Amino acid sequence: MTNRSEYRYQAKKPIRGDRVLIAVLVVVALIVIPVLLVRQCTRDDGETTDADNGLIVISDDTPISDETVIDVSTQGDGEATLPTIEDRILRHTVADGESIADAAEALGVSVAVLLASNRLYGSEQLQPGEVLYASHDGLLHTIQPGQTLTDISLAYAVPVETLAEANGLVSGATIYAGDRILIPGVTTSYWADVVTLSRGQAARFVWPVEGEVVSTFGPRVHPVLGNRENHDGIDIDVPEGTTVRAAAGGTVSFYGEQPGYGNLMIIDHGDGFYTLYGHLEDAIASTGRYVDTGQPVALSGNTGISSGPHLHFEVRNGEFPIDPLRYLP
Repeated sequence: MTNRSEYRYQAKKPIRGDRVLIAVLVVVALIVIPVLLVRQCTRDDGETTDADNGLIVISDDTPISDETVIDVSTQGDGEATLPTIEDRILRHTVADGESIADAAEALGVSVAVLLASNRLYGSEQLQPGEVLYASHDGLLHTIQPGQTLTDISLAYAVPVETLAEANGLVSGATIYAGDRILIPGVTTSYWADVVTLSRGQAARFVWPVEGEVVSTFGPRVHPVLGNRENHDGIDIDVPEGTTVRAAAGGTVSFYGEQPGYGNLMIIDHGDGFYTLYGHLEDAIASTGRYVDTGQPVALSGNTGISSGPHLHFEVRNGEFPIDPLRYLP
């Protein structure tokens, strides 16, 4: 709370209004001009970030492995390949009636690589003229809003320095959310789990685990306490230690013990939606870290007030719980 100081003075002469106006204008100029200068981002010197343009600049005195954040905005067409890896990227223009398997064969890669490199779910009807991408040197990854190089490194278990070298990301380089980068030497990833957990179709959220829903959203009698309550999520029957995956991309905003929930993780998806994962055994992703859809974030458990091992899963719009089954495929 800010303390207010009282100033006493003797006003011997009235203060002229024009002098006050000039003084105010000078103060405003001293504050506003430096702020405007700082917000100017030039690609040439690579020293500042313009959050409105959705770019990051790795400054000349900052190692590539530092936590350089990619802003939530995208730039240009939204999916561009870095110029430094152009000669390592394969492109295929879809012909009329062509399937995903046909396109994968034409590119000389597996269907899994094609799906992961283009963030496809497997059931899409390809459109004639659509361009698909792949590489014989690894997977392609489209940078998601909010991701850092460290986030991508952890998602694929590839060192940051390896990513930087493979994509020509040197000091002073500029990259954008929506850029396509190469993950060298990798042919399998968490995207294979996205395909499974999405049941092969695009949806707002994917299932965080595979299992039977043993308690649905809405009014119920609590299985342990015996009182009537509103169940704010769904309970999915899985053994302790099952890998729990992010239902959508977002930032881990909380992990810790909460009454009833036991060990609880909350992921903020940045558009007013949150997902909650309760009764966990332990966390895999740390607080503040961006996690992609399908990326492992925790292990299921039996903590808190629980009738047995399972995952409690919630979807919230702001503070209001919503039936997850409305959004899951």
